[in-house]
Amino acid sequence: MSADQDLMEKIKTEYGGLLANLVDSSAVPTPPASFLAGLISNESGGNAAAKRFEPRVLSQLWEVSLGHKAKYGSIDNKTLNSFIFDLPIASLVPPVIPNTTFQNLDWLATSWGLTQIMGYHCLEPGAPFARPEDLQDPEKSLRATLWLMGNFCAVFHLDPTKDFSAMLHCWNAGNPDAPTFDPNYVPNALRRMAVYPGLP
Repeated sequence: MSADQDLMEKIKTEYGGLLANLVDSSAVPTPPASFLAGLISNESGGNAAAKRFEPRVLSQLWEVSLGHKAKYGSIDNKTLNSFIFDLPIASLVPPVIPNTTFQNLDWLATSWGLTQIMGYHCLEPGAPFARPEDLQDPEKSLRATLWLMGNFCAVFHLDPTKDFSAMLHCWNAGNPDAPTFDPNYVPNALRRMAVYPGLP
């Protein structure tokens, strides 16, 4: 048995039912369960508790929090500071800096869960999770994965049922034409995706 088959068997055993239910119950077109399994294999190897801190993202979020930069993606200063200071969005300055402030900011700059979604996505309009740590729940993580992938497909006019290579480029590098950080990222996921349907 190959390493790919071992890995995909583990993912199917642990998450196959959840993947199938999420795909089958969706009211809009979604990637197949095999694609999601291939993405999981690349990002976390099936470890729902996986997380990775991203110092460069933290630096950019600090710039927005301090007012040195207008936005990070769609996240503006008020939205960001409301989250990290645990304040209503209308408030500008906390009376006391909460002891959770630095943890909140670090968690926004951390990727979480089965598909390693960045925590800051919880602050984007329509996000299906409220806090970064929610992504350690497999169902919330996979629902967030479908939401984010749906956003990529809408922006870049991709068909979620067949544009698998482009979708993997989006997930890893931000758009369909950007090179992935690991040149084997897309081939690895597609190869493992092909293994998944044949598993018991």
